[in-house]
Amino acid sequence: MILGITGGTGCGKTTLLELLRQRGAMVLDCDAIYHGLLETDPTLLAAIEARFPGVVADGRLQRKKLGAVVFADEQALLDLNRITHAAVRQAVLHKLAEGPALAAIDAIGLFEGGLAELCDLTVAVTAPEEVRIARLMERDGICREYALARIRAQHDGQWFRENCDCTLENDGNRQEFQEKCLAFFRSRGIIESADILHNTIVMEELPMNTETLRETLLASPKNGFTRLKEGQREEMEAYAKRYMAFMDACKTEREATTWAVAEAEKRGFKPFTPGMAANPGDKIYYNNRGKAIALAVVGKKSLSEGTNICAAHVDSPRMDIKPNPLYEDTEIAYLKTHYYGGIKKYQWPTVPLAIHGVVYRKDGAVVTVTIGEDDNDPVLMVSDLLIHLAGDQMQKTASKVIEGEQLNVIMGTEPLEGEGSDLVKLHIMQLLNEKYGIIESDFLSAELTMVPAGKCREVGLDRSLISAYGHDDRVCAYAELESLFALEETEKTAVCILADREEVGSMGISGMQSQYFEHFLGGLCDAQGVKLADCLANSFCLSADVSNAFDPNWAETCDKRNNSQLNHGVAICKYTGSRGKGGASDASAEAMGHVRTTLDNADVIWQIATLGKVDQGGGGTVACYMANRNIVTVDAGVPVLSMHAPLELVSKLDCYETMLACKAIYLAK
Repeated sequence: MILGITGGTGCGKTTLLELLRQRGAMVLDCDAIYHGLLETDPTLLAAIEARFPGVVADGRLQRKKLGAVVFADEQALLDLNRITHAAVRQAVLHKLAEGPALAAIDAIGLFEGGLAELCDLTVAVTAPEEVRIARLMERDGICREYALARIRAQHDGQWFRENCDCTLENDGNRQEFQEKCLAFFRSRGIIESADILHNTIVMEELPMNTETLRETLLASPKNGFTRLKEGQREEMEAYAKRYMAFMDACKTEREATTWAVAEAEKRGFKPFTPGMAANPGDKIYYNNRGKAIALAVVGKKSLSEGTNICAAHVDSPRMDIKPNPLYEDTEIAYLKTHYYGGIKKYQWPTVPLAIHGVVYRKDGAVVTVTIGEDDNDPVLMVSDLLIHLAGDQMQKTASKVIEGEQLNVIMGTEPLEGEGSDLVKLHIMQLLNEKYGIIESDFLSAELTMVPAGKCREVGLDRSLISAYGHDDRVCAYAELESLFALEETEKTAVCILADREEVGSMGISGMQSQYFEHFLGGLCDAQGVKLADCLANSFCLSADVSNAFDPNWAETCDKRNNSQLNHGVAICKYTGSRGKGGASDASAEAMGHVRTTLDNADVIWQIATLGKVDQGGGGTVACYMANRNIVTVDAGVPVLSMHAPLELVSKLDCYETMLACKAIYLAK
């Protein structure tokens, strides 16, 4: 039997199709087929290029260029659909030729693409408009207006009901719709029992061939681009642009915290004060000395039932300026630095650098310093030894090629006119005084940091990656913030934690080991007459920090079967730590099951992650400090290439899915 499954976005086709897939059906996702053909079928690309010259370059479709053409010309769109429908239909016929006992064709354009005529039965999945809007807003993290626009751009439910053989109305919860689907399947003789609910499969009733067994029993990781749903590519690109703007503005923990406070206040968040109320729907934030922040959307349930927490950190490896940094040697002025966090010191020379930070002046004023980011600013730099004289240097181990005390930043070379020594140093100090009003002794009461200068950039001819300083871990911090800001109400209280000092062990007043988290959450508990200990014991935390993406250039360092991969979604990590799980919180089976179920129910693309081979090394994040508070905690985050380098790489898709994962955790009941 061949079923044709159609209906508008947000109606619930995925639930129905998953039940069929569990039953051994061959499910043909026409959207995924189309995108796969774009990668593998030169005939399709040639046909598109023949009709729309210039939209194919280097064997790849330029989707934005094609979209600009077809969405402005109705006839052009019809021509494109004619080409693509024919190619998809041919691919579907090829798959059906394998002779599956049960197949389901999933296509919004089931009739327009000529696929309905291949089906024994066509089924429309419909749902009330308001239900669809709510589902899209929750699933995709979009506003009501955008969700409505997507729905209104498609056929309405009545059209699908009139054209299909039968209709399934999805107007209840997921469980109810599953039961409705199963009853329908039984009434049509498609299945005989309802024993496949909740992924329970009776093996003796399945066709015992290897393809069915493989699909049913084995994990088969797939590239996330083949799993994106309608409209998600556009949403992913929009999210990437917002994230890149955040990264350009926030290169230190102070800047990230300042940005978060400003955005929170725009959205109605109020600063936390001890003794304030904590009623359902209240939005509250706690600014921890301008370097860390906690935010909450108070849920309908009492805090005694716990909270849903997403925790990340906003500090990154860098070079900090020493308390007495400025000196002159051989008529070159330098700043001495002390590197912060784990870095490869040899990566930092010859990289354009910028100064970010604050100075507490002698007169009590606090001034913000930024040099090197404006197009008219100079940049700064650490020098390296020329290759012609580097014979001895090249014999050193990587940790010794550049020593910590050699990471001295060149500030200038022009002396002031006059007599005496250190005239270059004096000139630099004069320039700083003119711009910021500071004197040399003010360096003692300053927090100044050297970071790579410049903006984020898209990487790859397909623009699928983002290069930036500090993805670790502001990529997860931003995901937490955007998903929290999208919430209007929740069942459990949703809490976002952005901590400092993670790169050096989370110690200190703004680190995750400090009591600022208890001060904030304890204050909310007091407002509801709840014991903090009870709240913590019933809470769940997603410790959102990056993982290492598998790099074929360094394959020998990783267990490929358990390593995260680019474009496979948010990476879920049962444990971090080093070697024999040293320093790991090691999430329980129940905790991992909760995450797995929550993300699957929200259609989030996810994958498994560990940090390298067992004996290779390791690392950790704030998860252990949350677990130490008696909070059930699981690690998750974005896979990263070149982690801790001055510039790191992440996938747009993984960033987007991590945001959806954070939102799913916040909304978990």
